[in-house]
Amino acid sequence: MTTGSVPRPRVGRAPRVLVVEDHRYLGGLLRDVLPQGGFEVSLVTDTVALEGALETFEPDVILADFRLRGEDGLDLCRKVRSHPLRGDVPVILHTAIDPRNLRLQEALTLPRVTLLLKPADFQTMVALLREQISQNPDAAETATPLRSV
Repeated sequence: MTTGSVPRPRVGRAPRVLVVEDHRYLGGLLRDVLPQGGFEVSLVTDTVALEGALETFEPDVILADFRLRGEDGLDLCRKVRSHPLRGDVPVILHTAIDPRNLRLQEALTLPRVTLLLKPADFQTMVALLREQISQNPDAAETATPLRSV
């Protein structure tokens, strides 16, 4: 998606990961652990809060649970892709549901949507986040080297 706005420079800051997770423990864990991979992290628990975070947090990548209360990852991806300023942000759907799920399959046909099956180890998750950010021309500089957790 091409927008009419000029992206602000993102040099000199850690890449931003917006975590969308309605499970309190897992969301908190991701919020607390991902900075050890060199990321700035913000956590929201639903697609309503997602819309505000796209404006204020300006994520470089979104890591989202597929199963959310009220809506699912397909709804989330559609909201992101229709956003006038952040429609190109890569989305990683983090889920334990069967990859053959029809709504999941439909979400994966949208541009810049990737699947990460649960449980994913920290280093695999960080590598995928970095890969998606590196493919985003408007993203921050590459994350700092991985620190031990």
